[in-house]
Amino acid sequence: MAEKDESGRAEGKLSRFKGGMFLAAVAGTGLLAGFSTTLGMTKKKSPDMFDKGLAGGPGIESGVSVGLRALKWGTFYAVVGVGSLAFLSFKILGVSNLQEFRTEMQQKLPRIPKARTKNRVENLDSLFGIQNETTTER
Repeated sequence: MAEKDESGRAEGKLSRFKGGMFLAAVAGTGLLAGFSTTLGMTKKKSPDMFDKGLAGGPGIESGVSVGLRALKWGTFYAVVGVGSLAFLSFKILGVSNLQEFRTEMQQKLPRIPKARTKNRVENLDSLFGIQNETTTER
């Protein structure tokens, strides 16, 4: 019994690791594609200024240093902002872990009803009012 439990935990950890690696790969690919596209559009739009910014000069800060500085400060502000928001939320609610946070939020926030509305569209046929042999037989 203990062996099954341990193998289940190992499988769960491996599954979470694979999922995390997949998400990291997707995010990295998106980041690289977005950055490359933006860089290519900038070079195509004004190649002279792009070359000047790439090399830098006496009065011009290089584009790479400006981009890295912006990335550094943006990362700093994002981490500090999200971290302080999470810290304040945990302190205000008086919880110490995510499970307690979940139960507190379920108690404090109103329940979302799962009732179906009249305006819900089930498929494209019902959206456009299309009647065919399969929809009339139902």
